[in-house]
Amino acid sequence: MMTGSRSPTDPLVILESEGLSLLVVRHATELYRSYDPGVRPLLELVEWFPGGLDGTTVVDRVVGACAARIFDYLRVDRVIGLTGSISAERILHAAAITFTFRATVVDIRNRDNTGPCPFEQLSLLHPGPHDLITALRAKLAEFRSPRTP
Repeated sequence: MMTGSRSPTDPLVILESEGLSLLVVRHATELYRSYDPGVRPLLELVEWFPGGLDGTTVVDRVVGACAARIFDYLRVDRVIGLTGSISAERILHAAAITFTFRATVVDIRNRDNTGPCPFEQLSLLHPGPHDLITALRAKLAEFRSPRTP
């Protein structure tokens, strides 16, 4: 049932009002929250919930193909995004995951808006969840390592 106003327990309201990047709830019980941007929260979900997230709703600021593949892997029931990509819609639809996005974009861009998000590119190269997760971890490690001239 939809109503005209959102309750204070609406996960999207919580995400926005508390400045979260990602929130996971099951039957109005919060299971996970993160303020961290990017893919770190997705990798934490994989680590913290190795048995999956059946029966959950995930609320995320930006849902691209990379996030959609992780949500499929974790078997979430519903995804709510402030922004979602067309490729994420395709992946979630194929996985029979209910989703809604406030805004839909053609693709997810990098933080400088100078090109595609590197993690989205990885999701194209590694459509399988295990290979994608390994590639995400490697890319994060690469970003963290000091650059040599």
